[in-house]
Amino acid sequence: SLVRKWHTMIQAHVDVKTTDGYVVRLFVIAFTERRPDQVSTNCYAQSAQIRKIRRKMMEIMAKEAGTVQLRELVKKLIPESIGKEITKQ
Repeated sequence: SLVRKWHTMIQAHVDVKTTDGYVVRLFVIAFTERRPDQVSTNCYAQSAQIRKIRRKMMEIMAKEAGTVQLRELVKKLIPESIGKEITKQ
């Protein structure tokens, strides 16, 4: 199961128009994770942090999907390169 106790789940969606004219609705889901030196058992995010993370995820999805055709977008989604970009930032 993706959902875990003691973690914050962050969801976002965005409607993006590809360069060949298709409108695609992308959904993304993210979870907080514990730091290596963390002592407390939970790793919740504050609501302002959640809003910042959600805004950043939506920006990345719009940038990645709005600059390519639908065929290349599907090729990007299969190896989860957009998800790795979100995790990096």
